[in-house]
Amino acid sequence: MARKAEEIYQALANQLNDLIPEPWEKVLLYVEDWNDSSTAYFFYYPAEGTGPVLSHDIPERFEMDSDDFEMKEYELGETGLSLQRVFRDDGLTPWTSFTFILEQNGQFKVDYGYEDLSEVDPGEQREVWKARYEIE
Repeated sequence: MARKAEEIYQALANQLNDLIPEPWEKVLLYVEDWNDSSTAYFFYYPAEGTGPVLSHDIPERFEMDSDDFEMKEYELGETGLSLQRVFRDDGLTPWTSFTFILEQNGQFKVDYGYEDLSEVDPGEQREVWKARYEIE
């Protein structure tokens, strides 16, 4: 699994870098997968030191084609979900969420969550996640 996971982490880093149209310091990607439902979004911190930017705000903020951006963001989510398949294929307990934290220097950290998300409101879940990672 380690090699497959490393390839996925590298792909996530490359995709995130391609999706962010300005220099950045740190990115936090959230991917969720449960009950045939999934979501993916990220926040990044611009290099100039302003507050975090939500991925969904990038097209408007930078006057980009939103359909093209959404397709690339969807592909990012699919890359993240491919990590779930690696877990299943290797007989590991499937996660329900994971957070990929990428620093500009290439260092990264991954946190896996195993909580039951079936009764959780997505908006509430985002706020809990933001609080856990101190995203203001």
